[in-house]
Amino acid sequence: MRCKCKNGLMERSVKPEHTEDLGGIVVKVLNAVVVNRCSSCGEEMIGIPDLQGLARAAALARAQSPERLSGKEVRFIRRALDQTQKDFAEAMDLSAEHVSRWENDHKGIGAASEKLVRHNVCALLSEGCEYDPKTIANMQFIPYPDEGLPPIEMVRVRVPHRQSEDDTMWSEAA
Repeated sequence: MRCKCKNGLMERSVKPEHTEDLGGIVVKVLNAVVVNRCSSCGEEMIGIPDLQGLARAAALARAQSPERLSGKEVRFIRRALDQTQKDFAEAMDLSAEHVSRWENDHKGIGAASEKLVRHNVCALLSEGCEYDPKTIANMQFIPYPDEGLPPIEMVRVRVPHRQSEDDTMWSEAA
């Protein structure tokens, strides 16, 4: 493949790690991000495989972590579920305005509502992953750190039982 500068060929490599803000949750992708770099001008193009799957796996991982959810994370989780504010609000038996206040940090999300959000995201996204509802039911929340959370480390794993052409999925790194 040629670069748009028309002088060099694109050389393909895989980055050992790459940090990416997915729009509310930061992930560190291990051994999966493809980099195409021009041998002449040095321009790089980065490709993250199955970005939607990565977002869903990150939402699932974040839902199972005990730090309180920020507004940006609630928005990220809603988007990972591919829902509008209205759809998300209806699923939670709330008004869209209430969800908007959560997402914009104007009104904190209560503990019971936060557990419901976490249960819903895990129930809807946990296909092929282990999810124990007791983990969230018994979760004791801790305050969201002022400095933010460290990136969630994610890896691509092979799933032998999948029937699709792509036999990989995202998983939180051990």
